[in-house]
Amino acid sequence: MSDEDSENGDNVSVSMEITGNYEDVITKLRSDESEPETLKPFTHDLEILLETVTQMGGGTRSAIAQELPSDMTVTYDAQAVVETMQVLERYDLVVLEGNTWKPGPKLQT
Repeated sequence: MSDEDSENGDNVSVSMEITGNYEDVITKLRSDESEPETLKPFTHDLEILLETVTQMGGGTRSAIAQELPSDMTVTYDAQAVVETMQVLERYDLVVLEGNTWKPGPKLQT
C-alpha cells in the first residue's frame, strides 16, 4: 500500500482470477442473499423455462410445456407458458415468431 492509499482508508481494491467450468464458477459467485427468499421459486422456474427454450432452439407453447422438467415449483401448461413468455418478451429474453417462442436478443449474446 502506498502513502497515498493510507491517507484515504475508505478505498479498497481487490482483484482475483477465477477459472473453471462456467456453471461451477457462477454457482460459487452467486450470493444466496442476492434475492429475497420469497422470489427464489419464481426465479428458479424462470431460469428453467429460459434454459428449456434455449436448449430447444425455440418451440410452440405446447412443445415448451411438454419439455419442462417436473422439478419446477409450479406446473406450467401451455397457457401458463404463454403468460410467462409474454413477460419475458418485455425484457428481450424471448421473441415470438409466428407461433414459435425463441430465445431473444439478450440470450443470444
